[in-house]
Amino acid sequence: MFRYAKEMDDTRSQLDEKKLQEKIAAEFEKMITGASSDVGVSLVNPITEMFSFVENIRLELSARAAEAQRVAESFVATAGNVAAAIADSLTEASLRFKEVLGRSEHVAKLGWTLDPNLPFPNALHLSTLTSRADADAYILKRHEEDDPKLEHMERDLRADPLLARFDTVLQQCFESFRNEQYAICIPNLMNVLDGVASELDPPYIISTDLRKMLKKGGSVAKRAEQDMLTAAIWLSLATFINDVYEPWTALARKPAPPLSRHLTQHGRKEPPNEKVEVIRLLRAIETALSLHRELGTSIRVGSHQPAKAAQAS
Repeated sequence: MFRYAKEMDDTRSQLDEKKLQEKIAAEFEKMITGASSDVGVSLVNPITEMFSFVENIRLELSARAAEAQRVAESFVATAGNVAAAIADSLTEASLRFKEVLGRSEHVAKLGWTLDPNLPFPNALHLSTLTSRADADAYILKRHEEDDPKLEHMERDLRADPLLARFDTVLQQCFESFRNEQYAICIPNLMNVLDGVASELDPPYIISTDLRKMLKKGGSVAKRAEQDMLTAAIWLSLATFINDVYEPWTALARKPAPPLSRHLTQHGRKEPPNEKVEVIRLLRAIETALSLHRELGTSIRVGSHQPAKAAQAS
């Protein structure tokens, strides 16, 4: 911007100087032509007049230059104010960002893991909700508006090489979702989440107990402490899995949750036939994939090749 303004000033100065020279030449020729035929007429007056003319032009240009400098100084001052305002806004945004990340455990308790791809205003609003019902309604509304058939989600998940070995089941789950056969999706998506999350700590996987593997103080947790975002993603996923994977028995005093891996996978309860529960598991899978990327882990995909993205139907 400053370079452009300088080039404009230089160009304007060159044009003013050229016009000045042309005007001086024209005035001088006019004076010479109209001069007295008396050779005794002194040339001092015309020269004085020309000097006065040139001086007036010079003063005018100087005044213009001073005005330009004043405008430039005003612009610089304004730019400084704008920069200060931007800095304040960034500070406020940074505080809001930290606030959202700090509430990732709270949001996970409402049933939703942290999605790094979620627009910040949406994440901020979600973090302020206090009931599971409100959080569910908000996420469902977002999906209804942005990706009602989950076509974008399917494309992204099936294109991820970390999920290549689950391509068949993912394809069928999305087809079942669009046919409103949600209960079919639940146990299969739990298996996908098991597979992705269980390999967050390669190459030495010593336990298939995800709650134990993701617990605070564990290997994954320590590696996630490298930065605030990674730690928030880990805490979100760990909290979600801790609730969904909690063991349940017939002697349990509190009512079973709608989504329970223990009850579903061990045949104790029919999977919920609810759209929101399918989306809940899909977003948890997305979060697990995000944590893989943040940690830089390398999943063993065996002999499977990365699947091509599904074509939107």
